[in-house]
Amino acid sequence: MDVERYQEALHRSSLMKDLELFPYGDLTEIGERGVNLSGGQKQRIQLARAFYQNADIYLLDDPFSAVDAHTATNLFNEYILEGLSGKTVLLVTHQVDFLPAFDSVLLMSNGKILQAAPYHDLLISSREFTDLVNAHKETAGSGRLLEVTSSQRHASSDREIKKTFTEKPFKALNG
Repeated sequence: MDVERYQEALHRSSLMKDLELFPYGDLTEIGERGVNLSGGQKQRIQLARAFYQNADIYLLDDPFSAVDAHTATNLFNEYILEGLSGKTVLLVTHQVDFLPAFDSVLLMSNGKILQAAPYHDLLISSREFTDLVNAHKETAGSGRLLEVTSSQRHASSDREIKKTFTEKPFKALNG
């Protein structure tokens, strides 16, 4: 076993605090006779297993669905942006907040790809995509809806994404 890779997988999957709470850390028995895991813990263990494999391509099917917003943001920053940088990542998600960080976004409906383009290009060219993003912002409580013009066609850097998604949850908690 590669101990360094193992520790990195646990860190990037936000499992370190969970393991500290288990009676025997990562040696704790899980399941019927052991500790029961939450859906979010199960999901993060699967992410850690995938990360440890060090594959070239990762297919992640809604990896944020069973975790809270703060954990989702942490996973996005630590796991996807940093841990999987240089890898090919196909992410299936309803979390539109994370989409600007990706090279391409596929807009799908009824199992069919309607459009594929960078995030900002889709905002400009697809009313359906803009409506989807705005609906998410309304649901999430953000008062600002998007009005995109062609002059706003610029890609967000990883640093901008990290700043946006790291600061947002703390503002909500603090005030």
